[in-house]
Amino acid sequence: MRKRINLLKAQKRFIFGEQVFSKLKTAIMLIFVFFLFIYAAFYYLLSQQKREIDELATQKKELIEFFIQNKEKEAKFVYFRNKQKQLSDILKEDVNFFPYYNLLKESLNAVNANVRLDSVLIDKSKSVKFSLGFEDYSSLLNFLSFAESDDFLKNFNQLALVNFSKNEIQVANNDYKLNFSGKFSNLNEN
Repeated sequence: MRKRINLLKAQKRFIFGEQVFSKLKTAIMLIFVFFLFIYAAFYYLLSQQKREIDELATQKKELIEFFIQNKEKEAKFVYFRNKQKQLSDILKEDVNFFPYYNLLKESLNAVNANVRLDSVLIDKSKSVKFSLGFEDYSSLLNFLSFAESDDFLKNFNQLALVNFSKNEIQVANNDYKLNFSGKFSNLNEN
């Protein structure tokens, strides 16, 4: 038995194999080029993101350094803001005591009697409670005649005598006290 080599048939197989490997080589080259482009695109996008992250980290570091350097100023600002809030709260609750106190003092000075203002309490709604002291009975009577006049009552929307007392502890001086309760009229109404 002799073996023969059929060169025509082997050449056909060789050409077929060469074509398959050529197509495979072309497909692999196309896949390589495709992945190369994808790699380049991802590299570009990731480098852009890394640059943005580095810029943000630099800004964050600068801001942290700025806050550390200005920590004392920030504390002063917070202190000032708290004081401003307290002041605005006080102004909201302000009684505006002084003008009404002066109005009461001026009214009492208009009396020729010896009148002593012992205590005054004025609240936010302009309600007032005050206590007057007198050294003698004639001063008390002079004041009572003045208290019923329009000159004194024009300063009040309402006024009532709450209490009358006589202090007899000091024998030489009889001390009389009148306690009033009422409500001031607005200053701009007078």
